[in-house]
Amino acid sequence: MRSLMFTADPGIAEIALLIEDRWQGRGIGTAMVRMLLGQARDLGFAEVRATLLFDNMRMRRLLGSMGATLTHSEDPGVMEARIAVGVMTAAAG
Repeated sequence: MRSLMFTADPGIAEIALLIEDRWQGRGIGTAMVRMLLGQARDLGFAEVRATLLFDNMRMRRLLGSMGATLTHSEDPGVMEARIAVGVMTAAAG
């Protein structure tokens, strides 16, 4: 499952995805994030955001490889990721 959602902030979209445990580690999440970033770019968004659990190391690595800036949120155990769509790394494209 993957989703690109509009936000109240102009030029910013939010992504969400879910990969069932038995399918993780096969590149599916990477493909989904690339697809969502491409859609965001095509729709004219400047930035994509995601919210993830601090202990979700796979997603932290994946989003980091796509050029995301990861920061702690106000909620303990939760992180925020921001990716400037126009500045995606070569790994993302």
